[in-house]
Amino acid sequence: MGKFYDKIEDGHADWIKKQKLIFVSTAPLNPNGKVNLSPKGYDCFRVIGPNQVCYLEMTGSGIETQSHLQENGRITIMFCAFEGGPKILRLFGHGTVLRVDSPEYKDLLSAQYTPENCDIYSAKGIRAIILIDVYKVGISCGFGVPFFDYKGPRETLNRLSGKQTEEKFAGWWVQVNTTSLDGLPGMRHERMGEKWAVLSSQDRKKLNQFKGADGRWWDAKYLLENASLVAMGAGIGTVIGAAIATVHFMNKHA
Repeated sequence: MGKFYDKIEDGHADWIKKQKLIFVSTAPLNPNGKVNLSPKGYDCFRVIGPNQVCYLEMTGSGIETQSHLQENGRITIMFCAFEGGPKILRLFGHGTVLRVDSPEYKDLLSAQYTPENCDIYSAKGIRAIILIDVYKVGISCGFGVPFFDYKGPRETLNRLSGKQTEEKFAGWWVQVNTTSLDGLPGMRHERMGEKWAVLSSQDRKKLNQFKGADGRWWDAKYLLENASLVAMGAGIGTVIGAAIATVHFMNKHA
């Protein structure tokens, strides 16, 4: 049976710092949407405090994490022990996207990352820092996780990004990072041009499509915006209620 904690203990933080690979999982609220799971390498992860962590996010072929966090904020980080004693550690939290060049991004970058302590600090193509408020830490056995020997980071990403300009990365964002696989809004930045500089009203409508305030399906605004769903639910409820009442009446008078 696993153990749970309300914060990152000192021992947890020390162990996290030694890990070379992390897994990031997010999902949209749409029940038919795609759950995303991404591995992250490099020295990009930081424990800021007992209930807060962050990591540098590089440009990639997808934008799932950012899209999901904009919609609902849910995120889980997982670490596995590939050497030494077995352990799996999960951080359950609420994530925020701090996009490159924003004041919040610059403040956190200067506080947590330097050229000396981060192997991708000067890499081109950094698109955000993902900031996570952690509300639960889970520890489980990890008995089934195999042993692996760490040989070092892949240099492919740094080598390829070093050949690009920030303008080319902005073009890549426009080409493949504007929406998630399920059509949720993705990367938005001034470098991408006026159309993609900020979340549009259409973007916000899309983000609110599957949730109400605080993600509550019973929120009044959500119900008003989805009147057809409410009517359908009421109709189904009436039919079911009538059926139950009929069965109850027949049993009572049998």
